[in-house]
Amino acid sequence: MKDLETKNLKIRKFKMDDVEDVYKNLATIQELKNCSEYHIHKNIYETSAMVSSFIREYETGELALAVEEKATSTVIAYIRSLEVSLPDKRCDIKFGITFSKFNTNLIEEALNAVLDYLFNQLDFNIVISKFYDSNKKLTETKCEMLENVGMKKEAVLRNRKINEKTGKSENLIVYSIMKNEKTYQ
Repeated sequence: MKDLETKNLKIRKFKMDDVEDVYKNLATIQELKNCSEYHIHKNIYETSAMVSSFIREYETGELALAVEEKATSTVIAYIRSLEVSLPDKRCDIKFGITFSKFNTNLIEEALNAVLDYLFNQLDFNIVISKFYDSNKKLTETKCEMLENVGMKKEAVLRNRKINEKTGKSENLIVYSIMKNEKTYQ
């Protein structure tokens, strides 16, 4: 895959040079410590292992993309495609962005570029995003981000998981967008 570029971002494969940015901006966010799908890294070696695994994911056909802010040349976010099914022309995406860039629309800019790539270069028909509602503020923001790129809420699957960190039940929220639904601004 060649790099994707937008007005403010470069979206590319991870490199080992990204470890420090990922550790500082994405792997140590205290506000997410109770989220069931988030693991705070204790040291930079954990982050190095994670970035190495992202690099290996390319070999399996899954994308793990670093989102680099052009103005600072800093990795501020990631987007991953998981559960890729070429015969079914679908994949799931997961994403994250550093808290300091949460309300900047940069993740929407990146998601739009990645959706364009998935639909128009890889010819996918549907892209899905699923996440648990561990953190109310994060859930509301994530829903808004997905809706801003044209995704629609398909389901809230109630009480699908017990959060091991909090002991509370969590719902699984499912969003999706079809290729023929995607509009570009």
